[in-house]
Amino acid sequence: MRPRRIRPLTLAAAAVIALVIAWALAPGLFTRQDPNDGGTTAALLAPSGAHWFGTDEIGRDVFARMVYGASHSLLAALIAVGVGLVVGTALGLIAGSRRGWAEDVIMRAVDVLLSIPALLLSLTIVIILGFGTVNAAIAVGVTAIAQFARLTRSQVVRVGGAPYVQAAYGSGAGYGSVLVRHIVPNSLSPVLALAVLQIGWAILQISTLGFLGYGTPPPTPEWGLIIAEGRNYVATSWWLTVFPGLIIMIVVLATHRLGTALRQVSA
Repeated sequence: MRPRRIRPLTLAAAAVIALVIAWALAPGLFTRQDPNDGGTTAALLAPSGAHWFGTDEIGRDVFARMVYGASHSLLAALIAVGVGLVVGTALGLIAGSRRGWAEDVIMRAVDVLLSIPALLLSLTIVIILGFGTVNAAIAVGVTAIAQFARLTRSQVVRVGGAPYVQAAYGSGAGYGSVLVRHIVPNSLSPVLALAVLQIGWAILQISTLGFLGYGTPPPTPEWGLIIAEGRNYVATSWWLTVFPGLIIMIVVLATHRLGTALRQVSA
């Protein structure tokens, strides 16, 4: 069997994600500017060699704020996806393997979650929990539970009906043994591919909450908050919103591309 060729777009997407992760882990390698203090730098400077993305209304370097903001946005996205992955996978595993009343209760709850717009649900939860990066991430994660639960249940049902699983039961293996050795390992590949796809979606959702003022409080650099701070200067200082918006768009598209590639491999 010939190995699958990695497409250039997939490699480019991986490079983008690697760069953003490097921003989050070692921002000092990419900029020497202070993300929270512009010092004596003039405000609203246009993009230049000294300030790649220009400066904001108080002289802070926009590129530096985007680089340092990567850690906040990525951490929040990982927390959100982690909440959805762990809780949703557990619920889908129970619903798909136990069936009966447990499946009915869980899947009706999933239907309710899917019927509520994700942004409305996350706004409601973050208002209850309070503002902040972690609370916003949890709120976004709750909105992802239903998708993970539904996909996991469908995979568990599919794998549970496979001949080798029935043969394992026929040979005397117990429910727990079959679940751990056969059903879970053969059900998780599409779920993990969905998790990669959800990272981009989570970044977008968290940035939306930050833009609306429900995420990380200022002056902490967070991608959605950076765009919100620049929206009053769109007519005169376009770089305050255009460059951060492009970064978010590129990262979301890159995660979507990687998630799609992983889905094709696991299919």
